[in-house]
Amino acid sequence: MNYLEVLEETRLIAILRGIKPEEVIAVAEILVKSGIKLIEIPLNSPKPFESIKILVEHYKSSADILIGAGTVCNPNDVEKLKEIGASLVISPNVDVDVIKKTKELNLISIPGFLTPSEAYTAINNGANSIKLFPFKKFGISYYNDIKVILPKDMPIIVVGGVDESNIDSCLNDGIKYFGMASSLYKPKMDLKLIEAKADFFVKAIREFNA
Repeated sequence: MNYLEVLEETRLIAILRGIKPEEVIAVAEILVKSGIKLIEIPLNSPKPFESIKILVEHYKSSADILIGAGTVCNPNDVEKLKEIGASLVISPNVDVDVIKKTKELNLISIPGFLTPSEAYTAINNGANSIKLFPFKKFGISYYNDIKVILPKDMPIIVVGGVDESNIDSCLNDGIKYFGMASSLYKPKMDLKLIEAKADFFVKAIREFNA
């Protein structure tokens, strides 16, 4: 199963900002059990490459579970991700050098954009999907305005500001793909609470698309 197939099935990327290597497997297993198959560990987390490598090894026999990094802002980090077997390269910005290195190494490019120019720069340089960040600041009106000028087959992932209180309205307003950070996971969050949140978001998305 390739990235776009997994994204279409799950519609959700879990962002584990601040997670530590010693807890990453326990959290990931909860997410995967709930049905989440795309997991991002931002590089501003403690020992991120170690955590990513642990997950890559843990799920090496599962072709439909994709692991990678967020906050990737330079090509050297892309090379490190390739070395440890990661799949996802997610950035807060559009950096052409990062996108090109990602594609050169046959990894999955997911740059963050805000403007139409940034979106098309990312798309024209080979991005597999693009993330609208920060979504919370600009909201559904901006999402709908910008969606109509972008290619219909380019997935737009919204990141920032979606939680239990508004995911239903976001789905009803036409948003298809989500990146969940603090609304799904925070450091020191109880595992049972993570499980409840993961189950809630996965169920909401699946029932809407049923």
